[in-house]
Amino acid sequence: MDPKQLLETLDRDAEAGGYHINPDPDFAMELAEGLAANLERYGYPLCPCRLSGGSKEADLDIICPCDYRDPDLEEYDTCY
Repeated sequence: MDPKQLLETLDRDAEAGGYHINPDPDFAMELAEGLAANLERYGYPLCPCRLSGGSKEADLDIICPCDYRDPDLEEYDTCY
């Protein structure tokens, strides 16, 4: 998937869920590029700040938005 299209989808989905994508456009594009690369590599949008466990079943907790998003938001006021 094209990173620009993916970023538009991420932004729309985040806003619909009450979240916001990082307002820095360069950072947000890096995130989209990492997700797009992982989508091509693994077949699913693995969070670019996590390492794959080698299978989709092992990675269910780190598919974006990962299970660590809300705890990271609570502790750091941001996730990757």
